[in-house]
Amino acid sequence: MKKKAKSLSNIYLPVNTIMFQFNTRLFSNFVAGCACLILITLSTAPLAQAARGGGGGSGEMQFGIIAGVSQTTQDGMNLLATRANARTGVGPVSTGALNSAYEFGIQYGYRFSGSMFSLLFRPTYFMETTTGSGTGGSYNYGVTGFTFFPILRLVPLENEFMKFFLNLGLGYGQASSKIEEGSAQVSATGSAFGTLVGLGAEFCMTPVHCISLEGNYRYLTMDRNIASDASGTFASDSISQATTNREVELDGDDLKVRMGGLQFLAGYIIHF
Repeated sequence: MKKKAKSLSNIYLPVNTIMFQFNTRLFSNFVAGCACLILITLSTAPLAQAARGGGGGSGEMQFGIIAGVSQTTQDGMNLLATRANARTGVGPVSTGALNSAYEFGIQYGYRFSGSMFSLLFRPTYFMETTTGSGTGGSYNYGVTGFTFFPILRLVPLENEFMKFFLNLGLGYGQASSKIEEGSAQVSATGSAFGTLVGLGAEFCMTPVHCISLEGNYRYLTMDRNIASDASGTFASDSISQATTNREVELDGDDLKVRMGGLQFLAGYIIHF
C-alpha cells in the first residue's frame, strides 16, 4: 500500500509548536537568569556600596541617544511571504523573511541620591521591512511604530570607568503594519503594553561622557490589528479578512504583530 504524503499544513503545525516551545524555553531561561542576577545584586549591594564609600552615587541626571537591533520575528507575515513566494502565476517572487528590526531612540533618566536606583524614560522608533516583486507587482511587508518604556535601573557595581546595570521596564507600544501583494494591500494599526528585562554596562571616558552597551528581552505583541486602509482582493491562501475598521485576519485568526524579542542596543550617554 502507498503511504499518503503529509500535507504542508500538517508539517507546519508541529514546526510552529516546536518553535513556540523553544522560544518559551529561551525566554524562561533568560528571565530566570536575570532574576538570579538581581537577587545576587540585591544581596551584595551593601558590600558594593561600602567598598565605594557607603553611597550609591550622588543624585544626577542623564541624557542619551541609543540605537540597535531587535531579533523580532513576524510569524504571520513570514507565512504570507512564504506562500506568495510559492504561489504559481505570480512568480518568481523572492520576498525575504522579517526576522530582525532596527530601533532608534533617546533616553532621559535620574539617579536617586545615595542609592543604586535610577529611573529612565525611553521612547524609541521601531522599523522592520522586507520587499519583493513578481509578475503581479510588488510583494512588500513591514512594521513600523514607537515604544515608550519607563525603566527602573539598578547599578550595583561601578567604578570610575565602568557601571554595571540591570533593567526592569513596563511600557507601551504602537505598531503600524502594511501588507502589499500585487494589486491588494492593507494597512493596520495595533497597540499593547509590554515588559522588558535586561542588563548592560556603561564605559566612561570621563565622568560626563559614557558609551552604553546593553541586551534586553522585551515582550510586546499586538494581538489585534485594525485595518485603516484596504484595497484589492488577496489570494485565497493569503489574508482572509482585510476590511477597513475591522481586524486583519489570516486563516480566520487575528494577524499578530510583534515588537518584542532579544534587543541589543548601543548608546552615547551624557551625565550631568
